[in-house]
Amino acid sequence: MNTRRNSVTTLAAALVTAFTLCGTPALLAQGPGIPGVGQLGGPSKQLSPAELAQWLAGRAQFDRDFHRADGLGTPELNADSCRACHEQAAMGGAGTLELNVSRFARVNGGLGPYEDLPNGQAISKLRPPWENGRENYPPEADVFEQRQTPAIFGLGLFDTISDATILANEDPNDLNGDGIKGIARIVTVNGQPEVGKFGWKAQIPKLADFVNDAMAGENGITTPDNGRGFALLGDADLVADPELTTQQVSDLAFFISNLAQPKRVGSTDLVVARGEEIFTEIMCDRCHKPSLQGSLGPVQAYTDLLLHDVMPPDFLGMSEVGAEMGFYRTPPLWGIRHSPPYMHDGRAETLTDAILAHSREALPSKTAFTLLPSGEQTSLIKFLEDL
Repeated sequence: MNTRRNSVTTLAAALVTAFTLCGTPALLAQGPGIPGVGQLGGPSKQLSPAELAQWLAGRAQFDRDFHRADGLGTPELNADSCRACHEQAAMGGAGTLELNVSRFARVNGGLGPYEDLPNGQAISKLRPPWENGRENYPPEADVFEQRQTPAIFGLGLFDTISDATILANEDPNDLNGDGIKGIARIVTVNGQPEVGKFGWKAQIPKLADFVNDAMAGENGITTPDNGRGFALLGDADLVADPELTTQQVSDLAFFISNLAQPKRVGSTDLVVARGEEIFTEIMCDRCHKPSLQGSLGPVQAYTDLLLHDVMPPDFLGMSEVGAEMGFYRTPPLWGIRHSPPYMHDGRAETLTDAILAHSREALPSKTAFTLLPSGEQTSLIKFLEDL
């Protein structure tokens, strides 16, 4: 019996009952210290009592500190909970620079060819106290890459965007001549192609896959086999696998999929309005599309969910099948004011730094920004800070 989930469900039921008896709609009852509907870290919509119980159970899993008795680590890990990295602004937010993780590979002194290491790119940064050894980087590696923890607010809406919608915005051969290409990451699942939407390299197609992948890669927690290949099915510790139940994984996915999207500040300042015009004029909106149509309506995340090569010509980093060196999924801009530093590795401390860090496909936009009068540059930054 999962006493943790049962206690959360009981608490949710008690809160719903109490609020209803007080004449307050049960759908508004989240619980003490939990953000309200539509707020960062709160639910994206009004929840029924059953949905609220599951959302709270998933939130408890997200906030849970895993221990040795829970199967923490393989033995390596990046954190002992989901919340440990996703914590800026509210639970579910981005991670600060010190929470970055690293990936390693070999490029033979920059001469090539690119080679993954025998155990893959990902090297966890921690070992729990009961394990010998400390942080060691593979001696055969000669290139590494930092990865910033992204915010996960509103990600459930990405599942509502069809593969066809994303594919329709591809331009791999730059047929329109604007210098911007954009390719969809195709991930093969059970022999079938799916479009990747999640992760810096768009390597994960569905939010439920993201949950399984993160539990494995970040916490070293095994989860049940759902047949899609993203779960860690077993490890070498003494805790029986899977270390989370199907219900717990489902609760966690339900919590994340129903986290509210970031809201715009909604400033009526003409400086912000001018910044939005400049955003279009210098072609930032070609990759950071203001909206993609989802099955529930427009998803105003400011991304095309495509891969673009935006790093400088001398950049060395990780390469994957379908996402070569320098190619990253366009990060959403909604809520960007809550998630410094910026870029995939946190190399940009400010939004201005982030614009100036763009290259290749984004070079015309960056150049146009540098040629703007300082007041116009300020307008663009004010617009971004309003998202």
